[in-house]
Amino acid sequence: PGLKPSNPVRARMKSSKPPLPADTAAQDPASSIQAPEREQVARPLRCASASAMVQSRRVRRSSAVPSLAALGALAFAGLALHGRLATTDFLLPGERAEAPKGPSLGRRAGLLGAGLLGAAVLQPPSSVLALTSEELHAAALFLKAAPGVIGITDASLTKQVSSRAADRAAEHPAVTGSGFVWDGSHIVTNYHVVDDMKSPQVVFITKDASGEDKHSSFAATIVGADPLSDIAVLEVSGDSLILAGLMVPLGRGVSETLLPGQAVFALGNPFGLEHSMSRGVISGLSRTMQSGVPGRPIRGVIQTDASINPGNSGGPLLDSDGNVIGLNSAILSSTGTFSGIGLAIPIDTVKRNVGSMISNGFVSRSSLGVVLAPEYLTEVLGVKNGAMVMKVFPGSPAQQAGVQAMRRGHIGDVIVGMAGKPVTSTADVFNILETSAPGDDLPLQIRRVSADADNDEFEVVSVTVRLGASNSKLVMT
Repeated sequence: PGLKPSNPVRARMKSSKPPLPADTAAQDPASSIQAPEREQVARPLRCASASAMVQSRRVRRSSAVPSLAALGALAFAGLALHGRLATTDFLLPGERAEAPKGPSLGRRAGLLGAGLLGAAVLQPPSSVLALTSEELHAAALFLKAAPGVIGITDASLTKQVSSRAADRAAEHPAVTGSGFVWDGSHIVTNYHVVDDMKSPQVVFITKDASGEDKHSSFAATIVGADPLSDIAVLEVSGDSLILAGLMVPLGRGVSETLLPGQAVFALGNPFGLEHSMSRGVISGLSRTMQSGVPGRPIRGVIQTDASINPGNSGGPLLDSDGNVIGLNSAILSSTGTFSGIGLAIPIDTVKRNVGSMISNGFVSRSSLGVVLAPEYLTEVLGVKNGAMVMKVFPGSPAQQAGVQAMRRGHIGDVIVGMAGKPVTSTADVFNILETSAPGDDLPLQIRRVSADADNDEFEVVSVTVRLGASNSKLVMT
């Protein structure tokens, strides 16, 4: 382009060549980019700046080379015209036709089209998809993990929702939470997802023969629910042959070795948008969030900036290998929607508690057999350090050791030390119990009001408690 031909005949040949139809690209089934869009995406290729070079790497193959259909048509037409069109067609009036001395224009066009067609076909798949290696990895991870991610709903609240297909409407329960397949018969989710459900139901999403989403719903039974760790386990009932094809357990990783900055992927059904995936990194570790029981925080929580919203609860947080490293549970937000801080229960905690719930129906924990006063009450009563005992269960390890609860006119014992460690709040008590096992002998240091009614002084008493076992059905410390 831009060079003036020296041969007037060849110049006339170029000007006489019929132009390609303007809508060739739009009609090309092998290209998804219309002709005006090709001009726009191709324009950065003319720029020598670094940003343009980055953009040009993402251009689809259809914008970089002629489409396959157009090149095929050019090759066929060129070969068909070979021998029939010569320079005679482009002679000036009065000039005599001569036998062509070289390849005809048709043959040259055919050879050119065939060569370009071969080059287009031999393009690597990555250029066809216009995906980077990271994008290909993320897409493969989603395709692998999505079958193991399910929706959870209450069958008693079933209502009609519209299908996303253009001319279809499907009758299926509105998904209100998420979960993931643990094994051949169990689903893991959050306690708060199923806490108020009368008839839990799990919803699997597969593709039918036409490629549309197909929803398969099955009744489920809660076999274990632990408010202290916000974990619940459902057992799915239904045709075993059908379930065998739907229950695709996800691989489980290790949360102990996680590092801030590590890439993670959150899967679930935010706002009922089924099988959604967001990507982020681990923002922090060893966070604390409140459980379903006042005064009993969940510790060791994973913080991530992967988008988590209502409906994501109970879904898996995956590492780059597609293994579950956390259970998406909560967000920190002033608006109720995601603001950059999502929280997930670490998989090490999930594995330990799920195994106990499947075996026993509850999570077994070491227990003193007491109820501790909330911190606002201890402040009102002037208790500055320690954890005050508000109630002692009859026959509990604490009662057998002589621990005293609040009674009329007197505050209860204040635990100021456990196992040789200082106790300044109820959180310290829970932390020490988490590292102990039922049956352990645990020494306590207690600050107790003097038995002398006229004496306001405290006395320090040491007792030893043999820890009992509590479960999720009878929550006690």
